Amino acid sequence: MHRFNIAMLVLILLIGVPFYWLMLDNRPGNAAPKLIHIAQLRQLADSLPGARPAALQGEVAAYRSLPRNLFAAGAGMSFDPISVLAYRLVSSDGTSVMIDSGITPHDAAAMKMSHFNAKGQARINRALSEASLVLFTHEHPDHMGAALQMPQGLPAAARLNPGQLPPSPVAAKLPWPSVAPPPASLGNGAPFAVAPGIVVIPAPGSHTPGSQMIYARLVDGREVLFAGDIATLRSSWQQLRARSNLVGRYMAPENRDEVYAWLKTIRQLKREAPDLSVIPGHDISTLYPVGDRPAIAQSPLRFELQHKPIVE
Repeated sequence: MHRFNIAMLVLILLIGVPFYWLMLDNRPGNAAPKLIHIAQLRQLADSLPGARPAALQGEVAAYRSLPRNLFAAGAGMSFDPISVLAYRLVSSDGTSVMIDSGITPHDAAAMKMSHFNAKGQARINRALSEASLVLFTHEHPDHMGAALQMPQGLPAAARLNPGQLPPSPVAAKLPWPSVAPPPASLGNGAPFAVAPGIVVIPAPGSHTPGSQMIYARLVDGREVLFAGDIATLRSSWQQLRARSNLVGRYMAPENRDEVYAWLKTIRQLKREAPDLSVIPGHDISTLYPVGDRPAIAQSPLRFELQHKPIVE
């Protein structure tokens, strides 16, 4: 029995400890939230004249099911559909703002997506070509890559920050067209307004060098925060869970301390504005109730989004 106990202890040390560190470890540390408050974002959103967004639409371009622990460490081993999403904010004057660009069939296959929505991606491409402004939460292929591979190239309405452009290391791996990339037209310092009701919140050096969040204040007063992959799932910001060490340190390296600081910032903004709708980077429940989550339909924003494609 003594030898058995020793063998079990060795087994736990050899398997259990690495598993805990790679998949479950979720120590947010002492990173403080950023000095960004909802009053500041509202003031910026109201600072530019013109028609603010009146409607929000979304589309699922692809998805695959993966364990929650990968993207929200310690959240559990149940499988969630990790989705590729794109959104469009439409104003009453007909102008629109696109956020992220879906994914190409090639990248969907490379990322082993189990489902690729070809018709949905075609609608996203059309919306990108028609948009007055195109923004990206960050420079990974499932957020920005499809815009680079459109037949006409990167949409002229696209605006990028320095981290979303070569020679920034993550951006440099994207399939840029043969023409020279455009110059950076977004900053990476304090939040700033880019269109009526739309505010960019730079978060450089967090999930990626070019990460940013996008705040929108609609004409009817609704407020939306597009978190990108700073918060991959709802549980990321609700339970303060960064990506697992396996993903965040090895598969897609990120600055975990900065990610935690921004997750705390999201929670701070939510406390200041309880009706703020936080849109995570890959949570399909933003658009559709999934599995055991029927309460999602109770949210006015999410109810509006259900089953509404990005372009009718």
